[in-house]
Amino acid sequence: MKHSVTRAFLLAVLALGEALQTAGCASAAAPATGVSSPSAFVIGPEAGDPHSHASFPHLPNDIIKVSSHVRVTDAVDHGLNFFAIQVNFSNKTWAHGGPQLVDGKYQMNWGGLVARGGGSADYREENPASDLQLMQNGPDSQRSAPYVWKVGTEYVLTIERGKLVTLPAGPYVFIGSGPVVAVPNTRTMWEWTFTLKPADGHGPAQVSTLYDAADHIASVYIWNECGYGSCGKGQSATWSMPMYATLSAPRKDVQAQTLKRF
Repeated sequence: MKHSVTRAFLLAVLALGEALQTAGCASAAAPATGVSSPSAFVIGPEAGDPHSHASFPHLPNDIIKVSSHVRVTDAVDHGLNFFAIQVNFSNKTWAHGGPQLVDGKYQMNWGGLVARGGGSADYREENPASDLQLMQNGPDSQRSAPYVWKVGTEYVLTIERGKLVTLPAGPYVFIGSGPVVAVPNTRTMWEWTFTLKPADGHGPAQVSTLYDAADHIASVYIWNECGYGSCGKGQSATWSMPMYATLSAPRKDVQAQTLKRF
C-alpha cells in the first residue's frame, strides 16, 4: 500500500536520523514536539494535536518483542484507515502491523520493506533480488488477511521474534504481486510474528509471519495512517504505551515511559 506524501516525508526524516546515528553522528532532524509520559494516548482529533505518529524516546535498541493495545474510535468507510505498530529492524529493514479498513474492507496487514529514505521511496526503489537477502514477506493470504475487527473494541497488537530458520534456495516473491526471483542460496532468518487479537479474549486471533535477517528491533513507532480520500474525516484511536522485552531480558516486559509526537 503506497503512503501519502506527508507520511513519506516523515519517515524519510526518521530514516535519515537513524542512518546518522548508526554512523556515529547526532541526528539534526529530531522531531521538535514535546515529550510526555502518559499511560495511554490518543491519535486523532480528540488529542488536540494534529500529529499522526508517536515515537518512544529512550527505548533500548535490542528489542525482541513489542505490544500495544488499540481501540479505534473512528474510521471511515472509504479510502485507507490503518492503525499500526512499526518496527525498524537493525539491518535497515522495517515492518508494520495492525488493523486496516480499506474501502470498507476489514483486514489486517503485516509486511515490510528495505529502508531507502522512507515513505514512497522504499516502495519505488524496491529491489527484490537484493532485498530477499535481508527480508522475506509472507504470502498475501497472511500479509493482508481478512480480519473483521470492530470500532470501539480493544485489541492487542504484538510483534515478537520466533525461531531462527533456514529458507532453502529456490523461487520467491519478495512481497505481494512482485516478480518471482530465483534465490541461489539458503538464507538464515528469524521468524517475526504479528498477532492481532481482542483484548478480552472473545474473538479470533490472526497470526502472520515474515522473516528477517535481523535478530532485534532498533526502534518502535505507533501511528494512524489515512489516504485515498479518508484523510481529514476524523479518524481516531486510543493506544496504550507499548510494552517491550529485550535480548538482555527476554522474559521481562517493560512499559515505555515517554512519548514524542511528530
